[in-house]
Amino acid sequence: MIGRTVRARPARVRAVLAALLVLAAAGCAGTGPALDPLPGTQALVRSELYFGRLKPDGSVVTDDEWRAFVADEVAPRFPDGFTVLDALGQYRGRDGRIIAEPTKILLIVHGPDARPRASVQELRDVYRRRFQQESVLLIESPARAGF
Repeated sequence: MIGRTVRARPARVRAVLAALLVLAAAGCAGTGPALDPLPGTQALVRSELYFGRLKPDGSVVTDDEWRAFVADEVAPRFPDGFTVLDALGQYRGRDGRIIAEPTKILLIVHGPDARPRASVQELRDVYRRRFQQESVLLIESPARAGF
């Protein structure tokens, strides 16, 4: 087959696309029964933010700088609470290099309304500017929680 062009017939292309759509739709379906919410829980959003601590000049965001960021930026936006975890992250930079760096993971459970979500985005923007970061990874997922 090397050097040879194979042309698919339109009917065959449609059949393959239809099969892919069926598979994709099946993958979106739940795999188990829906869970009834436990009493005392509510629908919320879990936001995970991954803050790399390496700066472009090779230095690291210090523990004092991180604490100041949390005190000045995180705590005022999320006074009801949050969790910070230490981690080691790895990613491919825009220049293609693999970079491993110390990381802080910020977990926030909040309501689905616009204000806390905007606050999460503000944290990402402030951290990127303050510490010259390429990005701050954000993962959002639906959650149920009770306090």
